[in-house]
Amino acid sequence: MTVLYLSTYTATMQETATNAFVAGVLVGRPVFRAPGIVVHGGLDQEDREVAVIVLQAVTTDGQKLNFENISRCADMSGIEVLRKEPYVILATPEPKGLFRDLPWGSWSLDERLRHFEAVVDVVRRFHAHEEPVGTLSPRYVTVDDELKPFLLGPRLAPRSGAYVAPETASERILDLQSDIYSLGKLLYFVVAGEEPPREARDVPKLEELTKYPAGLVRIIRKANCRQPEQRYLSVDDFLKDLGNYREYKKVGMQHEEVTDRNTGVLSVVPDAPPKPEPKPAEKEKTNQKAAKKPRPKIPSVFRLQKLGHGLGLALAFAGIAFLVADYISAENALRPLDANVSTGLSSFISSASLTKGEPPVLFAQVDESWELLSTERRREEVEDLFKAAHRQWGTRDGFLHRGDAVVAQCWGKEITIFDSFHGDEQ
Repeated sequence: MTVLYLSTYTATMQETATNAFVAGVLVGRPVFRAPGIVVHGGLDQEDREVAVIVLQAVTTDGQKLNFENISRCADMSGIEVLRKEPYVILATPEPKGLFRDLPWGSWSLDERLRHFEAVVDVVRRFHAHEEPVGTLSPRYVTVDDELKPFLLGPRLAPRSGAYVAPETASERILDLQSDIYSLGKLLYFVVAGEEPPREARDVPKLEELTKYPAGLVRIIRKANCRQPEQRYLSVDDFLKDLGNYREYKKVGMQHEEVTDRNTGVLSVVPDAPPKPEPKPAEKEKTNQKAAKKPRPKIPSVFRLQKLGHGLGLALAFAGIAFLVADYISAENALRPLDANVSTGLSSFISSASLTKGEPPVLFAQVDESWELLSTERRREEVEDLFKAAHRQWGTRDGFLHRGDAVVAQCWGKEITIFDSFHGDEQ
């Protein structure tokens, strides 16, 4: 293990190494990067989970100032700075992931709006001190272990992109009204579940959102007017309309060329259209199509026999994922790995075991933070994990699971990522 002391931490260091000691803290993997900083999870000497915010070596003066703003605005951000050094800030809570990667698809609209309102509450604290937050991209809003969003500080996100107000992008103006614009774009993301488009109109039409509640569409439209004076005058006005979005005629702004739809008092985000029941004559064809759907590869019977009688693999979720039914109780077939070895494979692994056959098969349990990762990040984690396992034990195959649901597998050289709740292949 590499040990780094803060006195030897120099400006040539681009990023803190994982499993290094910095300022007395064991540093974990990077959680996210913002211009000029890298944010790691960490564990201090009192076993507290902390954020390790590291100033990168190559930074502009503005980025260095933003690094200083993290400490200056800690109370408004909702964090507690535990220790501040020239290049490192230690704070709580520890970021567990990003707002962007929350499980939006499985949440109801009201639940999504509650998480969004938590972000707005932070912005309101800043505005009470006439302090603009800056770009509110979901890539730069962090969440704790309870999935509650919080900010590490103001002005961390770049001043370009879909979430940036026009006056910020063109004239570098950053004020309370530009925050309103950014909040409107963030609300678009929360409602639609996708990145907002760049809008060139003075008053956005948002025709692509007409299937969503009309009140929310009108609120987004008003917040995202090109001219600052046409937007909400304050965060409180914005929140007031958000609380009354079902009374669509009383909130936001209508566009003269767009007809409000989904206007009922109980309007909700529409579910996916139900699949029609197959007719008896077509049932056989439907089954044939289902049979052609690619499934995860299953080890041969002869290889499974080597795993021992105590290990059972059962198909579940309509044949798309595996249930490792007898995994935990299969003492004769599996060799549990030491806790330090398991967690050393990946920061998302809580426990792992190897089969006693040769070459061994790896079974590893991921923790709840797995849900915060995007599909791309999950694939990167799985690839790194199995490369490390292959180097250490010669493993070629393995399964990652959360509870009884398999979330990823490596069979041969092929890696497959599954949805952790439903087993749907990505």
